[in-house]
Amino acid sequence: MSVAVNPKVFEWLESRGISGETAVRMGIFSGHHRPGGDDGGFRVEPHSQGSVIAFPFLDRGEVVAEKYRAAGKRFYQRPGGRKTFYNADILDDPALTNSTAALVITEGEMDCLSAIEAGYPFVVSVPDGAPPARDKDGNLIDVPETADDIDPKEDDKFRFLANAWPRLQSVKRIIIATDNDEPGMRLAAELVRRLGRVRCSFVTYPDGCKDLNDVLMQHGSAEVNRLIVQAKPYPVSGLYKLSEFPAEPPLRPASTGWPDLDRNLLVYHPALMVVTGFANAGKSTWANQLVAQLAWKHGWRCAIASFEMRVKPFVTDMLAASYVQQPKPWTTGDIAESNRWLEESFLFIAPDPEREEDTDLAWLIEKAEAAVIRHGIRVLLIDPWNELEHNRKKDETVTDYTGRALRALKLFARRFDCLVIIVAHPSKGAVNKKPDELSLYDIADTANFANKADLGVIVARRGEATSVYVRKVRYQPETGLPGEVVMVFDRKLRLFREPVGNVEYEDAQGVA
Repeated sequence: MSVAVNPKVFEWLESRGISGETAVRMGIFSGHHRPGGDDGGFRVEPHSQGSVIAFPFLDRGEVVAEKYRAAGKRFYQRPGGRKTFYNADILDDPALTNSTAALVITEGEMDCLSAIEAGYPFVVSVPDGAPPARDKDGNLIDVPETADDIDPKEDDKFRFLANAWPRLQSVKRIIIATDNDEPGMRLAAELVRRLGRVRCSFVTYPDGCKDLNDVLMQHGSAEVNRLIVQAKPYPVSGLYKLSEFPAEPPLRPASTGWPDLDRNLLVYHPALMVVTGFANAGKSTWANQLVAQLAWKHGWRCAIASFEMRVKPFVTDMLAASYVQQPKPWTTGDIAESNRWLEESFLFIAPDPEREEDTDLAWLIEKAEAAVIRHGIRVLLIDPWNELEHNRKKDETVTDYTGRALRALKLFARRFDCLVIIVAHPSKGAVNKKPDELSLYDIADTANFANKADLGVIVARRGEATSVYVRKVRYQPETGLPGEVVMVFDRKLRLFREPVGNVEYEDAQGVA
């Protein structure tokens, strides 16, 4: 059933290069804002004289969500809508699965409409725009308060990818056409990370244009189509000209959650980090606390492959301790809140107890890739390395295999922009060394851990204190410098802490 549209809405759309015919075909209507229901959300009542523009989101012919644009470039969404692409039903077109056409993904509805207006129907838009802008230090820049200003820590912003994943899997070619600004570049990087670099290309806008709607208004439909046809593939491997590399977000070193340690070690992605130490020195506890702090401090989701310790309750208790920050027994409220946080922030990679399968490196990377695509993980923790099944090729030495395995993990880290953390045991021959003599070259079987790692840490118990030795930092001094940081293990909280002033050290014996 057609809905009347305010003529002024048509006038505004036409001023942006979008015809009334395209608007009607896409179901755009006008309306008045009316008070929301019990949820207090923004709602629009269709009305031919309304000034709010409504963009319906259809999924297999059914309206599952609506996005509204009010005066002053203020955006709202209908409460309870399903996260999906704008123009999602084009994903079912056979042209996308047989490589006849490429799928264009834009940052907003107007850019999607611009491609359609130019005669290119194979286009969708993300529902929530790009993350808010950040400065060179990663701090949020003041922006107008809109529905697009969503906390980037909330992965719900990318739920539309998981909802559309069965249809996206069969799309052979994808062109990323987000805005040519800092938020747009970060959105593009995240889309490429999840959709796979191999099948993605990017557009290059003319001077003075930041999106497809600018191109349509300033240069016309032919230029919009030219940009799509001449989209360049993202570099994957080989030799490239400078012009063939798209702009990428800068390296952003992030706090570990331990202020003193941050002077020697800042984490980032993509990167391969190796953590080692003698038995009972606390390397597993330290590594789990690190990823927990990355989760609550930066919103980095993590997948944990724990092959030596039971996930429930041991690994989950280690993670929850960092969140609750209170000694046990925890209150019912503490438990409920930490369980909610664990559910949102972590995934656990473990073999199916009812199936026989090789839990080798290929199996692990397959699960980790699914965790990125479906849940947006930023960190993969493997603990410990020696418990993973290591299927060597015929006549392949341990050293050769380990080098190949670490290269595969670094490729995963680069492809999906993740931090990979490996907890590895030292060799038996290192047992007679003093803690400050231990190095990454002492990890069992091979020197590849020392050679391939971007970041290397040794956790060592020294009497009543614990020393964290930062042994390798690839990008110095931006991400730290080698050195020693003394920590205390608080047995009541089950957490590593940095001593403040004249602190009496707790005995760290018995730490995993």
